[in-house]
Amino acid sequence: MNKVFYISLVLASAVLGRENPFFSTAESSTMPISSNKVIQKPPLTSMTYNFPDQARVLKEATFTFQNVDGSLETRKIGIDQSIDWHNPLVISQYTATSNTSSARSSKADSGFIQFVHSGNQISLLTKDPIMRSFSLGDPSSIIVDLVHTALFDPYEKNLEASPYSKVKVTYHKKFARVILTLDGRYSCTVSKNNQGASIICK
Repeated sequence: MNKVFYISLVLASAVLGRENPFFSTAESSTMPISSNKVIQKPPLTSMTYNFPDQARVLKEATFTFQNVDGSLETRKIGIDQSIDWHNPLVISQYTATSNTSSARSSKADSGFIQFVHSGNQISLLTKDPIMRSFSLGDPSSIIVDLVHTALFDPYEKNLEASPYSKVKVTYHKKFARVILTLDGRYSCTVSKNNQGASIICK
């Protein structure tokens, strides 16, 4: 009799048990998921929100955004101002149009290497081989080392061409170092080519 009881108990546990007993059932449907893969979305232009007819005061707004590393972050801003529910709320991203052309393209020339920037891409034009590339933070920057032994004076120029804010080239006896300072945190790729290298930051 006891043997039959224990067998029945084991079978019932197998049927009712969850795949992962350490994963909370209360949180499984609402837990935010973050990933290192950044999903490309269309750029925000503008959108509207219509208030219900009983709304009178907008107390606060909450924004949840995805970071460059794929993680999710939420920020809340206080407003506490009266509204007219007849008029929709318009959300748009402001862009300064007066200096867009100058801010989105730029050139720099250190002599043996030229920098040509357009949009989110900058090309490093040089005959010297690329040794290595890596990134550093605070401020965010891209480092590119080239094989170059000839002495030269340090070169520095403000690009003011988002996302690239400044370029600096320094001499290190056996190689030259290019430091591209960014105006924020980005996901960047460096690709070697026959003309030098191409950098794209998103």
